[in-house]
Amino acid sequence: MNLKMSIGGIALATALAASVVPTDAKDNSPSIELHELNDKFNEAVSNHDAEGILKLYADDTIWIEQGKPATSGLQKPRELFEFVTANKGEVTHSVDTLFISNDGTLAVMIGSVVAKMETVGMDATGTYLYVLKPTDDGWKVVTDMWHQHAK
Repeated sequence: MNLKMSIGGIALATALAASVVPTDAKDNSPSIELHELNDKFNEAVSNHDAEGILKLYADDTIWIEQGKPATSGLQKPRELFEFVTANKGEVTHSVDTLFISNDGTLAVMIGSVVAKMETVGMDATGTYLYVLKPTDDGWKVVTDMWHQHAK
């Protein structure tokens, strides 16, 4: 996959998703599935299960981390999630905004993050943005962009 083309696709996908009406979990099956994906993320982190977190990601996920170039694949997410779970980190996501395209082929989830890791002195908040697509194995994160808020 061409990373530059993919990043351009993210911008287009985000713009397209922003043109649809936000969904309500009570009215929309994909919305329910996406909220469940968020719950699975939170559960896997609380169980210190890096592989459980990574199962929510596509193999060619675009990873956009603050202050670093974007990458493709699972190497960078694996490094972070293995670090977090090895250090018994407490990370929770909330879903603040969810958009699903009218044809159901794309979703954008934006939310808040609370991250605490006593072993490294971390007590932080942040924001994440996922671009997701449905697969045979359920919805998968295809882009993860996040940043930690300044104190």
